Amino acid sequence: MNSPARHQGYHGARALAVTLTALATLSCAGNRLVRPDDPRLAVMGRVDRPGGALRFGYPGVTLRLRFEGPSIAMRVGATSGVSRLGVLVDGGAPRVIRLAKGDSEVVLTAGLPPGVHDLEIVHRTETWQGVVTVRGLVLAPGGRLLPPAPWPERRLLFIGDSVTCGERVDRGPDCAAAAKIDTAGTSNAYLSYGMLLGRALDAQVALVCYGGRGLTRDWRGKKNLLNAPQLFEVAVPTDTRASRWDHAGYVPDLVVVSVGTNDFNLALGALPEREAFVVAYVDFVRAIRARAPNAQILLTEGAIVNDEVDPARPQKTILRAYIAETVRRLGDPRVQAVPATHYPGDACNEHPTAAQHAAMARDLESIIRAATGWR
Repeated sequence: MNSPARHQGYHGARALAVTLTALATLSCAGNRLVRPDDPRLAVMGRVDRPGGALRFGYPGVTLRLRFEGPSIAMRVGATSGVSRLGVLVDGGAPRVIRLAKGDSEVVLTAGLPPGVHDLEIVHRTETWQGVVTVRGLVLAPGGRLLPPAPWPERRLLFIGDSVTCGERVDRGPDCAAAAKIDTAGTSNAYLSYGMLLGRALDAQVALVCYGGRGLTRDWRGKKNLLNAPQLFEVAVPTDTRASRWDHAGYVPDLVVVSVGTNDFNLALGALPEREAFVVAYVDFVRAIRARAPNAQILLTEGAIVNDEVDPARPQKTILRAYIAETVRRLGDPRVQAVPATHYPGDACNEHPTAAQHAAMARDLESIIRAATGWR
């Protein structure tokens, strides 16, 4: 992006594709395989666990572990050849790994000095860009896994679309260069406003988001797929194999809902009808409340919608009015509307830049602290 965010991120990191052939030295006899359901592999975010594996699609899913040894690798499957993981070792600068399609074994880190090391693996990309399945960790001879550092007790949930997912965050200022990179290569959930807020507020974060989806319809006007109310109920949001999510596994203290950008896509013609949209929003918030009975819930129109594109159809003003009516009908003191600043992206793309995501996080931080009493 044009400017660095206030938290260290992936900007400028080099994407790496690692194959089984290149990992022959790590896959030798004597290495130890750790199953992905080992309790010492801590997970933040929504995952499915088929046969003991870890399968995920939502961006921001984070695996945390602590180990001794000079190296560690991961056996992984990917449904595409564009999914990216970010690897942070001992709090250092993140490194980006591009996964090959199919099954492979990737080096997470190697050549480490003796001692205890902390490692985090962050899913940078979205479900539509590829679903990832972790099948195990490979420790070098003599290496051992230790209990991980605990997650924060506070819990945040962000529900939204491509902006919440962190699409195009790493596109950089050179539009011509950015156009040559696949969309997944510029996706970076780690620097999304939600994950920035998690680090600022010392909280866990779960992102439930999908590019192009809305509350009642997607950017093409389609309703017969997983939009926000359906995404909320699943662990891995593939339209062909959506796995149910057990809400008891992660009960948020605060939920931010940022949907409507795609429902209000001006290319679709008429904006959503007020009553149908508000009824759907009220039903959705009630579903969230049923799963998170004590959570503060913030509803916002998001960073992209604005009135300037077509003053005859002022999408920002109308969406704000629909949200205000939703809050009024709910009559719940722990549900509030939060107006969003319009962040226009840049000459390359309308999605917010890394600097704008950082500004979005700052906009919300004081509101969240006031709503929760967090200091």
